[in-house]
Amino acid sequence: MHNIRTLPAPSPARAALAIVLTLLLAFSTLAPAAYAEPSPKADASIEKPLNLNAQAQSSDTIVTTWSFVAGAQTYEVYRSTSEPGPYELIGISTSTEFVDVGLVPNTTYYYRVVAVDGSGNRSDMSDTAWATTLDKLYQLFYYRNYDSGDTTSAFGGELREGQTLHLSDIASVGPGGGVGADWTRPGYQFVGWEDTATGAVYQAGEAFAMPFGGTSLRALWAARYTVTYDGNGADGGTVPTDANNYAAGDPVTVASDEPTKTGYTFAGWTLENDGSVHRAGDTFAMPDGGALLTARWAPQADAHQNALALDNDDLLAGDDVAFLATGHRQDEPGTVDGETRYVPVSWTIGSTANGSFPAASPYRSNATMSEPGSYTVTATYAQERYVAGTGWQRTGATETLSQGFTVRARPVGPVDPVNPVNPTDPAGKQPPLVQVSKAGLPKTGDTAPFVVLGALAALGASGALVARRKLN
Repeated sequence: MHNIRTLPAPSPARAALAIVLTLLLAFSTLAPAAYAEPSPKADASIEKPLNLNAQAQSSDTIVTTWSFVAGAQTYEVYRSTSEPGPYELIGISTSTEFVDVGLVPNTTYYYRVVAVDGSGNRSDMSDTAWATTLDKLYQLFYYRNYDSGDTTSAFGGELREGQTLHLSDIASVGPGGGVGADWTRPGYQFVGWEDTATGAVYQAGEAFAMPFGGTSLRALWAARYTVTYDGNGADGGTVPTDANNYAAGDPVTVASDEPTKTGYTFAGWTLENDGSVHRAGDTFAMPDGGALLTARWAPQADAHQNALALDNDDLLAGDDVAFLATGHRQDEPGTVDGETRYVPVSWTIGSTANGSFPAASPYRSNATMSEPGSYTVTATYAQERYVAGTGWQRTGATETLSQGFTVRARPVGPVDPVNPVNPTDPAGKQPPLVQVSKAGLPKTGDTAPFVVLGALAALGASGALVARRKLN
């Protein structure tokens, strides 16, 4: 009888180990992997490639070249990021050149090549060659930006990150060192280049560092404006002209030439945009849309237009002489610096009388003339100048104006026999001195006898009175 011993069931750990061993055995039977380095020498019948060279073409491309190997039909190209390796098969070439693309910028790569003949015999690996890819290059583009729909652009260059160039002038836009496009714009001033990504503004000729990913710069423009001078009725002098163009905000200097206008004094230039007043040599900031400067005129009073009027120039002794003085522009309220007016202030009549006119118009006065004679009334007018913020101020200058008049002796009339104390006007119609009935009067209307009788009776009465006074 045989004793049969059964094997215990394998544990989970042993089962897992068995699987791993099985996999390792399977992999060991496979052909060498594609990334594995070739054997030091597969076959001595074919020579290894000589004169291997590697040259970076861009940030992601390196070209390798080598000398032709007799009998070779293909070449295996291996690459590594370190000189000792490991090296990875990256491609097979039928020529003596291989272009390696898709590389990382600014990275060094190492290359070795193996020659393979028609029978599959492989040479030793070539000596090592290496090259470093260039930094990644980014593009710069300029945009003209005349308006929102303008897409005109110009290539400005290709640079690696951080590399600098000097930005184009607007009259020659393009890569540095070359003659570019002339984008000057009539009626506008080039302000600078604006980075479309960051909004930063750079001036032409300024050093610019290429950012990661490249960039676009668009031209910024400011409209150019002109200054116009308006003589505002000038009839002499010179109304200036200004041929310059200004951007909004640019300083503008007021011209020195000035116009003239009869009857007025030039009082500066009014900037119509804001109402400010400027004189020659003053500066102001150019407003949007341009500047209009209008001549400001201060009216000047004319002494020849002062007036003096008498109410009556033929008076009798004891009458009042009355007169009205009027100064040229006397009632003007004043609006412009430098305008003038004349105001009547005083009067004289020889050495006979004098006085002052009222403080406000009408400027009327009078004087009683007791003595007959020829007289002259003289009015004095003070010149006043308007000062903004202060009002009318006396200048110290005066003008005078005179008018003559006559005062006659008051006439004495004859004794009125009817009313000697209050005689009637001799020129008026006199009533009859004696009233009689119509029946007793002759129809001829002759009353002379009655007048004589009445006069005698009156004399008789007065004579009796005188006598009575004497007797007493």
